[in-house]
Amino acid sequence: MSDMNEIKSLIEGVNTAFTALRSDVEAVKNRDVVDETKFDKMAAQVTGAMEKLQAIEAKAAALEAMIQRGDMGNGKADESKAHADLNDFARKEGKQSLEIRAMATDTGPKGGFLVMPELSATVVGRVFETSPLRLVANVEQTGAKSRTFLIDDDEGSAEWSGERAVATEDTPDVGQKEIVAHDITAKMNATADMLEDAYFDLAGWLQGKGADKIARSENTAFFTGTGVNKPRGLLTYSAWASAGVYERDKLEQVNSGAATTFTADGLIDAQAALKEDYQANAVWLMKRASFGAVLKLKGADNFYFGQTMLRDGNTAMQLLGKRVIFCDDMQAIGTGSNLIAAYGDFGRGYTILDRIGLQVLRDPFTADPYTVFRLRRRTGGDVTSFDAIKLVKASA
Repeated sequence: MSDMNEIKSLIEGVNTAFTALRSDVEAVKNRDVVDETKFDKMAAQVTGAMEKLQAIEAKAAALEAMIQRGDMGNGKADESKAHADLNDFARKEGKQSLEIRAMATDTGPKGGFLVMPELSATVVGRVFETSPLRLVANVEQTGAKSRTFLIDDDEGSAEWSGERAVATEDTPDVGQKEIVAHDITAKMNATADMLEDAYFDLAGWLQGKGADKIARSENTAFFTGTGVNKPRGLLTYSAWASAGVYERDKLEQVNSGAATTFTADGLIDAQAALKEDYQANAVWLMKRASFGAVLKLKGADNFYFGQTMLRDGNTAMQLLGKRVIFCDDMQAIGTGSNLIAAYGDFGRGYTILDRIGLQVLRDPFTADPYTVFRLRRRTGGDVTSFDAIKLVKASA
């Protein structure tokens, strides 16, 4: 750019004039007479150079202002010339003094290190569905390894007889059921540095995760456990051979009325199969999706059967006037043995036995350098009344 060359030459001229002026001033100190003509000439040269320099600076400032405003003149020629001048300056005169660097947040060294994320104190966790049978079951505490329950499910005999007739002797049988408290544990570990440096309570978080998994595991066992080193689940019992004919160690299964879904008649049959003495505290257990299928039932008149199953003004789910508890461990429609719902008085029908509550052991020595969190609980469970629970099976 010619202007920049001119600026350089002017600056060099000014420097030369000032150098000469400085020498003369030093010389004046040793003379009595100053050459006024020479000084006037030098002052005129300096003044002229400064005026030209200021004019060029004003021109450069005006050019920069037009670029920032996006106003490059009245025509394309002016705009092209301005861009060419700026490009020439950046490539030639300005290459020694002008350095341009592009910064971005997606690369650490180029600016990403300067942008720090904000960490929330809220830990957003996943919700796991479970089966809260403890809400309605009989829960007992024990100080021993197991507890034995007497099963009084036989009846005595009575008969009408004449004055001299001898009554028939018939002594009722008594059974028993032993429920053992089994161990269930959860183990997690973390280094000491991690426990110390985590920005939230890592130890409490680990303990909470372990306790939640233990609770969900025992809830599953109350439905599907085999009874070997775990509770015996209510869905693992065989069905009565004949409808309405009691059998110990078996549960009655009532058909839903269809092979792949519920029917209104099947639900009414299941409720009616339970004896009146158990009806006061009876509830329904089923999957959330299964209850949705129930609510879709409607008759030939296109009125939903679900409208008669929900009690107005009551926030709890109701089915035929009884509470519904969502239990994810009940079988889904079309899976397993199709035991898709249960109805009964579970406070009398199923017993949960707790030996000890949740224990938490923090061990920093055994697995050094890790600190091991060991959570342990002892519990058991089994059906204690085979007459108080009815299972609904998807079957015609």
